[in-house]
Amino acid sequence: MKKIYFLLIVMLLFSLSFYSQNSKKLSRPEQDFETFWTTFKNNYAFFDLKKVDWEESYKKYRPQVTKETTEKELLKILEEMVSPLQDGHITILKGEEVIYKYKKQSPFLEEFKGIQKQLWETSLNTLEKDGFSKMEGSGPLFNNVYLYNSCKSKDLGFIRISRCFGTLESLFDDKKEKQDINLMLTLFDSILKSFADTKGIIIDLRANGGGHAGELLAKRFVSEKRLTHYKSIKEKGDYNNFSVQKPIYIEPNNEVQYLKPIVILTNDKTASSAEDFTISLYQQANVTTIGTNTSGMMSDMFDGKLSKNILFTLSNQRYYSTDKKLLEDVGVPVKIEMKNSKQDIENKVDPLIQKAIEVLN
Repeated sequence: MKKIYFLLIVMLLFSLSFYSQNSKKLSRPEQDFETFWTTFKNNYAFFDLKKVDWEESYKKYRPQVTKETTEKELLKILEEMVSPLQDGHITILKGEEVIYKYKKQSPFLEEFKGIQKQLWETSLNTLEKDGFSKMEGSGPLFNNVYLYNSCKSKDLGFIRISRCFGTLESLFDDKKEKQDINLMLTLFDSILKSFADTKGIIIDLRANGGGHAGELLAKRFVSEKRLTHYKSIKEKGDYNNFSVQKPIYIEPNNEVQYLKPIVILTNDKTASSAEDFTISLYQQANVTTIGTNTSGMMSDMFDGKLSKNILFTLSNQRYYSTDKKLLEDVGVPVKIEMKNSKQDIENKVDPLIQKAIEVLN
């Protein structure tokens, strides 16, 4: 019996040694493929929702990668693998060059292709006709658009948060991210202080693609600790191996607060951190949401790295509503459903702005 046991040990050690030697023989393209596939297997949260069999993807694409595979060919294969997932948080980059990023279908973008600027001008005209002051921009410019645009009337304030970051580089650098968030909060607090004498605020998040600090901005409008949603994280192992759904709460900001009624405007291009802002306030009694559901792209972006400065990101978190319904591809719902159309530009009136003013009055 001991002899048989000894033979089994020797065989096991030999097989492990053989496997180790084989794994070491993998070429750079093969190693990169294995790292990419395994990182998704262990961390991607929505294979079942997206109806993608990742094991079948391996069988299909792994034989295409050899030591002769060029970097360009490998990137093309990786892109083909993830394209069926149709996930806006999946990106593949070579240095700062974006090789792949899925562009989620958007009725809003289809309706206003090439004419978004005219819609925002229509919103501005609608505000001015209702007695609001001239719009003031604050914060860094990105694509020639200020971080914040704000104005006020005798009784109401208006803030368009165009995105949830000041500078683009802050999205890829932890140190710059902290600096960026501090700038965002400082500027936002300044605007809220100028609205101290108003009786309500319109916060326009339409077409805000996200960034960071959504929940931190939202804390300014909270009077008491409240459950906002649940979150779970994909863990290594089986495809359905997730952490326990963790309840997420929002608590009041310690300093600047605005506790009067607010209206949040959203649409299907309100995404990521802008959705964090929205879901953080959805349960608050002083909050009304108007527009259409947000994008449903709520996970943080999990980072992966291959050789030669090839980077990639993926969605590794599941967000659930307070009644534990999955929100990916569904988004945060609105309390008053309305949507913009090209006709609004022709009519020179933004009906969502009009409805927000009506609600606050």
